[in-house]
Amino acid sequence: MNPEVQNIVAVGKMTAADGEKLSKLEPGLFVVHKSWGVGKIASWDLLGDRILIDFEGKPGHPLKLAFAIGSLEIIPADHFLARRHSDLEALKTMARDNAPALVELALKSSGNSLHLDDLEKLIKPRIVAEADYKKWWEAAKRALKTHRHIVVPAKRTDNLVLRDQGESAGAQMVKSFLAARDLKGKLSALASIVKDIDLFSDAKNELIPVFQDISDTARKGLKLHLKECLQLLLARDELAEAHAISVPMGSMKVSDLVCETKHVLADAVKSLPAGLLGRVYRAFPEAFPNRGWVTEILHHLTKTGGRAVEEIAIVLDANDELDVLADSLKKALRNRLLSADLLIWMARERKGLAESVFDIDLGHAILGVIENDHMEGGPKRTGRLQDLLSDDRTLLGEMVAEAEEEDIRLLAKRILGSASFDELTRRSLMARIIKARPEMEAMMAENAVQKEDALIVSWESLERKKKELEDLVNIKIPENKREIQIARAEGDLRENGGYKAARDQQAVLLRLQGKYERELRNARGTDFANVPTDKVGIGTIVDVEDIPSGEKETFTILGAWDGDLEKNIISYLSESAKALIGKAVGEETDLPTDSHHGSRRAKIMAIRAFKQ
Repeated sequence: MNPEVQNIVAVGKMTAADGEKLSKLEPGLFVVHKSWGVGKIASWDLLGDRILIDFEGKPGHPLKLAFAIGSLEIIPADHFLARRHSDLEALKTMARDNAPALVELALKSSGNSLHLDDLEKLIKPRIVAEADYKKWWEAAKRALKTHRHIVVPAKRTDNLVLRDQGESAGAQMVKSFLAARDLKGKLSALASIVKDIDLFSDAKNELIPVFQDISDTARKGLKLHLKECLQLLLARDELAEAHAISVPMGSMKVSDLVCETKHVLADAVKSLPAGLLGRVYRAFPEAFPNRGWVTEILHHLTKTGGRAVEEIAIVLDANDELDVLADSLKKALRNRLLSADLLIWMARERKGLAESVFDIDLGHAILGVIENDHMEGGPKRTGRLQDLLSDDRTLLGEMVAEAEEEDIRLLAKRILGSASFDELTRRSLMARIIKARPEMEAMMAENAVQKEDALIVSWESLERKKKELEDLVNIKIPENKREIQIARAEGDLRENGGYKAARDQQAVLLRLQGKYERELRNARGTDFANVPTDKVGIGTIVDVEDIPSGEKETFTILGAWDGDLEKNIISYLSESAKALIGKAVGEETDLPTDSHHGSRRAKIMAIRAFKQ
């Protein structure tokens, strides 16, 4: 203990413990204070109960002894901050002439690991001016490529790392991977391995513990962290294939994970890069043998984003299952089950993998999604669909080139009557149809849409729709209103994200309410009793026979909201129902099919009432 300090302790003005701490704060040492930064102890004034410290830009600043003891941290003279305080010009020269050396000094003073934001705070603005820092750092990164013991992160959220030069770089990277305690850390460490794989002297053997750890981690974590576990396995396989490295026997495979998580996999793959998506779907045949994979992979068509669609189609095509894809897409088109991403892919692949399903039905499906989105607050989700119709100047013409005139007329009416497009866009779209089919010009001249007839619906479906409206009006809209009130009470609405989100949701709910109310106003309920059976009509069951093949099929034609394809119940608004309605026993009609020609000849064999 310093003799002067010992005297203060002896008379009871300071505890012995504080006296020991104060004795270490000798003049000439460098210290760091959380608020004032780095400084150099200039002198003591024990009688005045203070220490004088020369902080950067604040020389001779006094601190009370008790406060100094508790708030100052001593740093060595070769520490980055001490060097910045004592020899600023030398660091400026280093920044200009040898940026890697400056970065290495900062790392050594920070425990060999440093976030990029913290590096910026150390250097800017005293060593490198604020305006010049971004340019300086870009040049520093280029120079650091030849200094392999300094790891520059691929993401700004990760840290700069100074490797131990006494140990091989490969061994250090393996050690870093194995030491990572969470999946995010392991993914980052694996990315470093991939980036600097050339630093391994014997990658095939050095990476064995990494591959084993990836397998163990994926098995343990897939239930809680499926996406990250999948990314680990995919990155491992990509690394192994690129450098001909064998994965240890018994390791977990992507196909194992796909099989075990099939019910929740679609959500996990949505944000994967396209290259990794392909690896996922190429694992399906192994995950679900005996063609079980076909059904599983088709489930992903309507659940994942547009990038996944192409990868799924490629896998199906590579395994001679493109006809299954076409059949699935046709059914989805008829039932309006396709996402915007899938519709865009079909349009763009109309001369490729989607050629067999490209027809006017795709146009109706695109309009349907755009119109529904418009009613529910769009075009947030379908803006790209609208851009597709506007920007692809041959799309509509190719859709209608071989279509029946009545089908074109229906599509044209929908375009002219759509509130989703402005007048200029409607005319532009119609002009493209007319260019391909000049006989439709009369439709453009009319520029009118007939008033929609009342919807005939079953009492059961009518009650379901009313219940949906009641739930919307009595529960969802009031709950949303309370959310708006709570968010408003939080203050400044300009920066209140919760308020904006609640108001956006309100707009969606109100549009949906209007949609339901319009549908209900236009609906007429029925129990389908006492319907005539001399001809096919709403509320009848009709048996038909396929004329070419002799196959028999039964259709039940009910209300607008009653379709159930599994039970062969069809809405009277469906194309099949329209072809049957009005026909008597013995008459023939053309029913729509999935074939290239679009219809099949069928004969009406029997008609009976749905409700006896």
